[in-house]
Amino acid sequence: MTQALQTRLRLLFSKTGKDVTQSLMPDLLSFSYDDKETNESDEISLTLKDPTGKWASTWKPDGGEVIKAYIAIGTTMRKGRELYCGKFFVDSLRVRGAPRTFEMKAVAIPLNKPIRKKLKSRAWEKKTLRGIAQQIANEAGVKLLFDSKENPDYDRQDQSKESDLKFLSRLCEEAGLSLKVTDERLVIFDQLSYEKKSPIKTLTLGKSNILSWDFESQQSDTYKTCTITYRDPKKKKKDSAGSYNMDLEKAKNKKETNPAVLTYTATDPDADENGQEFAIKKRAKSIEEAKRLATAKLRSLNKRRVTGSMTLIGDISLVAGVVIKCTGFGSFDGNFIIEDATHSVDSGGYTTSISLRRVNNNY
Repeated sequence: MTQALQTRLRLLFSKTGKDVTQSLMPDLLSFSYDDKETNESDEISLTLKDPTGKWASTWKPDGGEVIKAYIAIGTTMRKGRELYCGKFFVDSLRVRGAPRTFEMKAVAIPLNKPIRKKLKSRAWEKKTLRGIAQQIANEAGVKLLFDSKENPDYDRQDQSKESDLKFLSRLCEEAGLSLKVTDERLVIFDQLSYEKKSPIKTLTLGKSNILSWDFESQQSDTYKTCTITYRDPKKKKKDSAGSYNMDLEKAKNKKETNPAVLTYTATDPDADENGQEFAIKKRAKSIEEAKRLATAKLRSLNKRRVTGSMTLIGDISLVAGVVIKCTGFGSFDGNFIIEDATHSVDSGGYTTSISLRRVNNNY
């Protein structure tokens, strides 16, 4: 006789790693782990019954609690597989009634570091993206995982009244890379290479454990081209391009085109011929850099052309950044990357909700 799968939480609190799972489980109303692909921190939330105020008095608002969380799938006889959610730092506590409940939320960014909140202004000169990310990670006391062959090289980048996390997120977006904060690590990876990976599994309507689903296609907000106008300092013409004024189309008081002002256009091969056009003005020191900037921007503009969402019976293999294949959904069949995965455990059981976008293998 096949034994039913069971879901178990394992929660380790404080720097000593004390296992408090058994103490919490009788009062557990819900637990959720939100795993995000890019630009945001992973987080967990925990809601407990608290009729006597026990939990409200156990953890103080300034407690600085540290949590390691795991979700395990197995049977009564075998432990099975386990999903390590990561290390989290308590960000907020909340009590409410009636009935009395206690809620705790925690994020993957150390709260005593200024990476997320402190605004800074500084100039970064002669640095690569990886070099900037490494310095920010070192200052925040976290590790860096740089999983990308692309590593833009900058003459200068200005951080103006931005937090380190926001500044680094902006650079990654311009480069077509994803930035993820998880388990005391900054993770930077190449969206295109991740979307080209083989699906980890196929989800088929009517066969897989899909509880609900939704897909959507949007054409009005997509773009056919992205054109970048940039200035090549190597082609500066005397008395015609003395600054980085990107609106300068002709040399001052002259009829000929300014040779220092160039353009590059990236094109989406799948877009409608009459689709929208997008233009940006950026500093670029070469045609290669201009191509990278224009292509990354076009990918960013169009990456959510086809999106979807699903809720399934809990599945620890479904995490942000992996590719799945969807079948049985008609014209929406194909490969999708998981943008966000929320793993929830409550009295109704264990479910996984995922947000999807169709992969873009063209550019």
